[in-house]
Amino acid sequence: MTQDLVVEPARIIAVLRRRIEELTYENAVLSAAVDQQRDEINELRGGQRCR
Repeated sequence: MTQDLVVEPARIIAVLRRRIEELTYENAVLSAAVDQQRDEINELRGGQRCR
């Protein structure tokens, strides 16, 4: 016998909001790391732009 899983919509929304916050933070950290690496590459190339 199977039983339906019942989850409150408010709990689903709370979990999704929390995950969005985590992903937003991770994106900001990765973006900063990419910018830092780009700056280091530019310094090694003698100041050329690398975009």
